[in-house]
Amino acid sequence: MLVTAFFAIGTGIELYGLKWTSESLSIINTVSLIMLTFLIGIVVSRSYGNECFERIQRSLKSREAPADDVLNGAVMSLCSMLLITPGVVTDTIALLIMIPATRDMFKGMALNLTMKRIQSGQSYFFFKD
Repeated sequence: MLVTAFFAIGTGIELYGLKWTSESLSIINTVSLIMLTFLIGIVVSRSYGNECFERIQRSLKSREAPADDVLNGAVMSLCSMLLITPGVVTDTIALLIMIPATRDMFKGMALNLTMKRIQSGQSYFFFKD
């Protein structure tokens, strides 16, 4: 129920953001912007890929904190997923992740989440093997 409400509210916010953007720029420019961020997301995804999530998975199984480059790769992989998803809010969050000055905040959140998983004894990040 909570997840459904989250996605319903998130979709509404994204649609409102797209409506506002299309009124400010134009529909053609808004669609072009969405396509551009999609392509950037594909490029970032190919650069970082699934290997970072596999490395963070190994860190969890060995019960040690992931290295900085692993956290960087994990948040950049999240950035690529957000860029591929059409929407103004997701693209804004992804662009914040791409900026090195604000990326540290997201890496800190990823480290905290990973440390909580390690302390609770979970040897997986998202799904069990």
